[in-house]
Amino acid sequence: MIESFPLLFINRGLNGEDFSRFSKSYAEILRKHLPTAGQVNFLHSSVQLAEIFPESPILPELTDLYQRVKSGENPVGLHSECIMLAFTVKGGERVVALVSEADPVFIRKVSEDWLSEARLTVEREFLLLKEARVDIQTGLLNVSNLCYLLDTYTTTIFQLILVELPPKRVSFQYVLRHSQKCATALLNFFQSDTVLHYLGQCTFALVLQNNPAEGKAEVESALVAYLKREGCHRIHIGSSFSDIDDAGDEISQSGRPLLDKAWTALRHAAKRGPFSFCDYSLLASPETHPLRSPDKKFGNRLSRLWRNAESFSLVQFHSKNDIHAAETPLMPHLDRGTVVADDDDAFVYLEGVETCDALAWVNERIQTIDDVASRDRISVGISGFPYADFKKSEMVFNCRKALLHAAFYGDPSVAVFDSVSMNISGDIYFGDGDLAKAVREYRRGLKCDELDVNLHNSLGVALAMMGKINQAMQSFERALVLDNVNLMALYNLGLAEQVRGHKEEAFTYFESALRCCSEGDGLVDDLQLQLGVLAGDLGRYARSLEYLLPWYHRNEKKQRADRVLFHLGCAYHGVRENRKAMAVLQKALQFNEFDDRAMNLLGMVYFEENEGDEIALSLCRKSVELEPLNLAYRVNLAEVQLRCLMVREARGNLYRCLRNRKFKAQAQLLFGMSYRQEGKNSKANGWFQKVPSQKHGQPDLNERALNDLRKRISCVGNP
Repeated sequence: MIESFPLLFINRGLNGEDFSRFSKSYAEILRKHLPTAGQVNFLHSSVQLAEIFPESPILPELTDLYQRVKSGENPVGLHSECIMLAFTVKGGERVVALVSEADPVFIRKVSEDWLSEARLTVEREFLLLKEARVDIQTGLLNVSNLCYLLDTYTTTIFQLILVELPPKRVSFQYVLRHSQKCATALLNFFQSDTVLHYLGQCTFALVLQNNPAEGKAEVESALVAYLKREGCHRIHIGSSFSDIDDAGDEISQSGRPLLDKAWTALRHAAKRGPFSFCDYSLLASPETHPLRSPDKKFGNRLSRLWRNAESFSLVQFHSKNDIHAAETPLMPHLDRGTVVADDDDAFVYLEGVETCDALAWVNERIQTIDDVASRDRISVGISGFPYADFKKSEMVFNCRKALLHAAFYGDPSVAVFDSVSMNISGDIYFGDGDLAKAVREYRRGLKCDELDVNLHNSLGVALAMMGKINQAMQSFERALVLDNVNLMALYNLGLAEQVRGHKEEAFTYFESALRCCSEGDGLVDDLQLQLGVLAGDLGRYARSLEYLLPWYHRNEKKQRADRVLFHLGCAYHGVRENRKAMAVLQKALQFNEFDDRAMNLLGMVYFEENEGDEIALSLCRKSVELEPLNLAYRVNLAEVQLRCLMVREARGNLYRCLRNRKFKAQAQLLFGMSYRQEGKNSKANGWFQKVPSQKHGQPDLNERALNDLRKRISCVGNP
């Protein structure tokens, strides 16, 4: 049997989106062909015209001309102030190019025939540019467009993220389908906030404009977690951030160095493990990292003080004014212990003093400073020995971690090193993408306080990100033992069970988590979405609608709402509301033309509703072309083929299903139906008798599909 070549994205023809993503390049093409052309705008509606000519006396004339050009009544539009050219896009709509600020003499002398010929030439160049900058496998922008974009963004603050998602297998068909699925997943995650490119070999580039540097770690860690849930078995992310301070440098006139930096970070992330990310700034400036290692020479100076001490406290005073340690206003007030100053901070060694006493002394000393402004600029970190399993040589580093802990409090800020300090330092490593160090910090934090629920949850999340699901679940379960209504533990256990493929258990955990949520909790929305999807997967279609419909109505105007359309269609189909299923599945395919699930289900809905066997056949066939190993799709395709009298083709699909226990009974029923169509009733009955009888009790999803198939066959004639 001949198999179709894997589906590729077809770049033929322009669409409305092209005039947004290629607007600058398209404008340059128009200026090249229209002498003296100045400003170029691409209009999708007359509202944009009013924005360009606000309160202008000629606006009514221009609006009337625009309507005639857009409707096709006029091939081109000529006005003393501008020229209008219409370009037809997919769907029959027209986008109007408004060319203004051109030489009045040119506008007065140019003819409509000349403009019509120029429009055709320009349209051909538009298409050529699109084909050159769009990847044929995914429909995304390609590396050529990325280089153009980077060269354009020389004075813009933006972040470049490279995402590498290696496939499990290297066959052309698998890699092609994997890249298409990954592209859809990334579009779902970022929605309209980014410009997404496909660079080849399942590697993507994302350009985020005006993204604050402080938030880049959250974006990357959230992206890793999301892609893991989408089924990616390896995820590497490298990023870099533009610096407008370098705008005067010669090298900054091109954005290419930013691509090199992101690539360097990506290669570094790939060495960290299967699920990792890295930002170039951490590689370029390790000396500015908040958890940089203390100076060894300074540590040696302190070690002479505590060499023979059995217990002590170490206090680090830091001024937020970035002044020399010796000049801090606190120095004259340090009346206890031994003071050791380095370039930035002052340390006080207190032998035989407990941390609680050291804390009381520090608070007392701070209050002796008369200048309130100077007092509020002081930050203090305290560490003590002995504590847990920490060595004396780690006390300086622990003071630094306590300073980071103190930053969460008001001014002046003071903190004693404890399990919370370790949680914070672990979170910093987690934000850097260094998951191994994060896990080490969380585990040592639990040695400080094994009853810390937050540490158990943090450790579990880091382990899950590393792909160590069983260990992660043990951490979440320990957190739940300590607090049986802990929202994050329940939520994380649900996510972990999802990754393991245990949908029933995941559903139970998510329901428990939802009961623990308050109305304004940020997790409510995500929990309802997760529950709606899982309910549909478990065959509880009415419950699925109870969760998904309210979620969809709340988020309908957001692009992320499109991601649930298939699940809504599946739920509607499950409760026998096929008309509603048809509508939402059509919308799902408009959003993602490569959605094989929506494609196959929509084909079966058309088939069941007798809305057109040829349409059903086309949809089911395309879904099999996209996912040739999916036997459920082949069973559905075979049933449609039998109605279309394509018996030989149907049997070719059914033979593949006979060896699979899950689909064997359905294949046997359809084999019987195929022989009955040929009038071979004896042979047909032989196949029908092979089908096992229905089991008692609650049927699973496959038994339901089998029963539905029995009913459809019985409409033709009882087997």
